[in-house]
Amino acid sequence: MKKQIVLFTLFWGIVIGSFAQELPLIIDKQGTFEILNRTDYAGPDCSFTKAEMTANLQKINEMVAIVRKNQVLTEMKGFDGRARIYTTVACQNEGVYGVPVRLSFEFAAWFKMKDGREVRNLIEPPEWSLHMNVIQPGWTGGFNRKPDLFTVPEKKETIAPGIDVYDGECFVVYNPDRPDYWLPVTVKEAFEVAYEWNKKNSKEVQWGMMKDMLEAERAAFSPDDWNKHATRSGMLSGVGTREGFPKIMKPNPAYWDKSKPKSDIQIITFRMITNKKFLTQRTQEYLKANSISYHCARFEESLDMEFVKSLQPLIIK
Repeated sequence: MKKQIVLFTLFWGIVIGSFAQELPLIIDKQGTFEILNRTDYAGPDCSFTKAEMTANLQKINEMVAIVRKNQVLTEMKGFDGRARIYTTVACQNEGVYGVPVRLSFEFAAWFKMKDGREVRNLIEPPEWSLHMNVIQPGWTGGFNRKPDLFTVPEKKETIAPGIDVYDGECFVVYNPDRPDYWLPVTVKEAFEVAYEWNKKNSKEVQWGMMKDMLEAERAAFSPDDWNKHATRSGMLSGVGTREGFPKIMKPNPAYWDKSKPKSDIQIITFRMITNKKFLTQRTQEYLKANSISYHCARFEESLDMEFVKSLQPLIIK
């Protein structure tokens, strides 16, 4: 994680340098906030009813109300804010039940043009997102589709019942009374999936060489290895057993309480950087550079564990 922080710092230093000519922000201008409501945000393969989507939209509005208690979104100084609902592709994944949603909070900074006009850009402004009912969040790594296997950071902490954080910044808010939302994948299961994928997607000559390599990998695993939790490796199969590497997981369909409406929220995922020193430095640099990302940075800096806990009542029990 320390290495990542150093890389982040170097990256933002380069970015800040590129903002030297930004137009001046109008940080004291009173802003507005709106919810871009829509009920067509489920993908065409999801087959949710109109009633389910309408009920889910009410849950989204409850989420917006909680997030808007944040001090930056309460003051609304220097930017116009919008909550935008995005269509997700989560229905294509396995182990899906509730309506999957990406909810984005946009921060359109006000700034002054050279001719004195006050403007803000509403086209893809800086934003912060969270996902609801997405069992496989965007910060997981890909491994295989159908069956859906993916990788997650090895470091996991349970901050409180119903709140897990991976690698210090990838959060999952869930119902701790339900079965695990993910299940570990054994070396045997992951290797066989990788073997069949390579066989299916390789040309005949290419498969001949790949098969020899995979069989050599198979022989290198001891009998005890097959039942171990699989981790990501640099081998052709992508399967290993070493600690310190991302773990291979799969969604657990049993996590969902299917006696509840599909419109209910049963799991929430998002990224929240917890390194306050880094966040404070970034915010100050953005302000100095008149960056339009300043207000989004202020928002992210203000997020804390009390905010995370405030989301828990949205999880239906």
